[in-house]
Amino acid sequence: MAEIWRRDRLPEIVRAMASRPRHEALRGLVTELLREGFGARFSELEHERYLVDNSGRIDVAWGATVIELKTDLRREERDVVARMPAYLADAARGRAPGRTHVGLATDGASLVAYTLDRGTLRQIGRYEVQVEHPERLLGWLEPLLSPQPEMMPTPIAVALAFGRYSLAFGRAHAELQRLWDEVGSHPEVRLKRNLWDGLLRQVYGDDVGSDALFLQHTYLTILVKAIAARVLDLEIEDPADMLSGRLLTNEGIVGAVEADFFDWPLLAADGAALVHALAAETVRFRLRDVEVDVLKSLYESLIDPDERHDLGEYYTPDWLAARVVAAAVPRPLEQRVLDPSCGSGTFLFHALRHLIAAGRTAGVPSAEIVAACADRVFGIDVHPVAVALARVTWLLALGDLVQDRPPVLNVPVYMGDSMQWNLRPLGASAEVLVDVPPNDPPLRIPAGLASDLGLFEHALDELNRGLDTLAEPEAVRDAIARAGAAPEDAAMLGRTFAQLKRLFLEGRDHIWTFVLRNLLRPVWLSHPRHRADVLIGNPPWIVYRHLSPDMKDRLREALQSYGLWVGGPLATHQDMFALFWARGAERYLRPGGTLALVLPYAALNAPVFAGMRDGSMQRVKVAITGGWGLERVWPIFGAQSGSSTTSTCVLFGARDRDGALPGEVERWVGVLKRRDATEAEATEALTHIRAPWPRPRTLVAASPYRKRFRQGATLTPRRFFLVEMAATSRLGSRREAPRVRGRVGNLDKAPWTGVEPPEGPVERRFLRQIALGESVAPYRVLDLVTGVVPMEDGAILTAAGADARGHRGLAAWLRDAEAKWNEHSNKGAGGVPRATLTQSLNHLQKLTAQSQRSPIRVLYTKAGTRLSACWLLDDDVIVDHMAYWAAAHSIDEAAYVTAVLNTGVVLDRVRDLQPVGQRDPRHFDNLIWTLPIPEFDPAEALHADLAAAALHAATVAARVDLPEDAHFTMRRRAIRDALSEDGVAQMIERLVDALLPP
Repeated sequence: MAEIWRRDRLPEIVRAMASRPRHEALRGLVTELLREGFGARFSELEHERYLVDNSGRIDVAWGATVIELKTDLRREERDVVARMPAYLADAARGRAPGRTHVGLATDGASLVAYTLDRGTLRQIGRYEVQVEHPERLLGWLEPLLSPQPEMMPTPIAVALAFGRYSLAFGRAHAELQRLWDEVGSHPEVRLKRNLWDGLLRQVYGDDVGSDALFLQHTYLTILVKAIAARVLDLEIEDPADMLSGRLLTNEGIVGAVEADFFDWPLLAADGAALVHALAAETVRFRLRDVEVDVLKSLYESLIDPDERHDLGEYYTPDWLAARVVAAAVPRPLEQRVLDPSCGSGTFLFHALRHLIAAGRTAGVPSAEIVAACADRVFGIDVHPVAVALARVTWLLALGDLVQDRPPVLNVPVYMGDSMQWNLRPLGASAEVLVDVPPNDPPLRIPAGLASDLGLFEHALDELNRGLDTLAEPEAVRDAIARAGAAPEDAAMLGRTFAQLKRLFLEGRDHIWTFVLRNLLRPVWLSHPRHRADVLIGNPPWIVYRHLSPDMKDRLREALQSYGLWVGGPLATHQDMFALFWARGAERYLRPGGTLALVLPYAALNAPVFAGMRDGSMQRVKVAITGGWGLERVWPIFGAQSGSSTTSTCVLFGARDRDGALPGEVERWVGVLKRRDATEAEATEALTHIRAPWPRPRTLVAASPYRKRFRQGATLTPRRFFLVEMAATSRLGSRREAPRVRGRVGNLDKAPWTGVEPPEGPVERRFLRQIALGESVAPYRVLDLVTGVVPMEDGAILTAAGADARGHRGLAAWLRDAEAKWNEHSNKGAGGVPRATLTQSLNHLQKLTAQSQRSPIRVLYTKAGTRLSACWLLDDDVIVDHMAYWAAAHSIDEAAYVTAVLNTGVVLDRVRDLQPVGQRDPRHFDNLIWTLPIPEFDPAEALHADLAAAALHAATVAARVDLPEDAHFTMRRRAIRDALSEDGVAQMIERLVDALLPP
């Protein structure tokens, strides 16, 4: 019965709520939600309950929740804030302590949750009803109203329970801010915060850290550590045991949870209570039943999209990661797999599931399968929160097999810099530098010792023992030498210990073993004995022009060392992922090993990445063995919200192998129901074909369309040439020469605003339809206007010329206009106008160029905050100077060009060239043709796909009902919304991104 209600009735309730119904109707909807959605009994619900002091009434009360119904929260939220403290205080009166009482205010469309914190009202969550996703309303309300144990941990359920707009986050974030205010200046806390910031800066080369982000990362890390304990059904009695990893270490699981940067809340008085409360929130999920990387969705729901862009983080959907793993790892029981930028662990999850399935098929005992997982699937990431997530994702991937683990299970996911920026040459060997913020010298570790895992762990133990006993540096040096370290390595560690001892005495300790152990793991993994058979994943995509100056220098030097640096105008298009391809193969991949990386589509054909494709890379040889083109798949990386339009590919390669670039690419095509589609949904939606490898893009930095497009005619002063029908006598106008009057509009400029417009009959042949800039909308022509166009047989007529040809009406009109022009226009020497009216009208032959009729023309707007383009099939229309036009050879070419021009991809790439108005860049003119937009070729699949998509977009645009009185900007917005809702807008964005260099 409940399932039927959710399927049939819930969508109706959500739709009605979104309309902001009247008070009593909303009460009925909320009551039905509580009863049918959450099992509230009729006797438990209280309506219109008076406060004890009779100062007000609570609309609806149920248990520890009070609900205030409003007509429109956009106007009444201030009233809610004023009344809610009394409601919550009344609800708590006489009830058992310890239960959090929550106030919910709603007008149906919006819901806002509050609680009292030490007598102060605090907002802890906000939700906007989504008609297309009715289940999400229940998911958001669930922790507020009735926490249910044993829920399925789907990505949406986890994100709703713990994400940015969840009640759990709202409560925890305010508490974390309070704790931060209390202990944020503590030396140890500042050290951890600075080390965290330094890790992000180390790889991304810019200041991406902030206190707000640090608090979000703290919240997320506490949650995932609690989830790790839940996987093993462990009771969390001491929060310090949970955060430090002792809880799991006592169960024989090493490396899944460690003391890190985010245990600082325990230094505050109420920090342990917060940790307990967050841990309790995880109880409701059946965590061993996960089928995908659910923690990825949680991370994405918390971190702002702009912050993820700054970090180059585009997390791979599970269906794609699973397919890449299946293609790249044909022998999972034999091959060692490494993801050098593992993020939340999506690829690790599917590599483990792939290995487990193969083991079960082969009849391998469960304990041996788990041991193989620990020996064959590795991850590295410099992002400390990503590593925390990835370690728990690694555990979650084991499912029930976690019960069959060996006595000691090491989770091989490390917080480290896989690009080894901190590795420095040192004579015949090398050293690893570990920064000590803010201004201390770096800690130095011999790279050779770090590549010997047993010896390195012994050395760390000696460093820790030395700190415990405050030993002399010479004693620690000698102990490390006795363990087998080379004399020079032991001497370096002795000096490092001296620095650690000083930090210990200053109170800046408790973190260094964690930092050293993790940051040096990449050195160990790059030792020839430990290298991988398969390097897999989705490395950061960070374009060179978005890096800090220091990071630009480092990336340029690194790419130059591999022969991958391309200077000149393409220098700004370099990308961090190219270094992951080269350095990842060189340092982590065995000879003959496989690379399989998710990359921007530009990797397949952009000139800046030619060195990756053609085998000319230096220091390491990698042959391209295949590729998948995903430019026709939508959505993949958040494109459903417009946050990313980057097209995608998967590139496969083999180390130390020769071979020409393949002639074909596997091309995936289809529109998914959602970004986090299941494998079954992806299978249903996607098809794939063999297609020619994308043609390399040209290095020419200008489009051939630059010569074909012209600006429209200068029909100014507008009141001389744009007209409307004038009032007439009872006899009306002559049919062959209607009476017209110049249009007066708000775009007229001085001195013409004070000039009376011409009026009189004009021969119909000179009355033409005019396309203004405002007539152009995406894929659709809006209203045209009527204009007087004194052009005949390709020539512009003056008043005298019109009179000589017998066009009496036009001649009279032009005599009036010419006289006013001569009186008011700019004068030169001797008081003579600088140009005649005819010369101005046909400046640069912009009007006579339109005398040759063209059955198909493409138009685009000269100015605005958004570029709009359409095609025009009426060859009698004259284009005004606020639009550009070109004749198209076919409707397909017109559609192709229109598709390119309507995209945000094109706009983003010329924005820095645009002149800026009062607020925004305004003019496009010919700037767009500085991009290498190729001429339409019907034989090119990408061109044909763009044309087909644009033709479909035109049908969508034509169906949009546009109010006649709406401003043209509102009409354009309505069309864009319809195109986005249809999905064709996002598809075209991805195709154009694939067409153009990054």
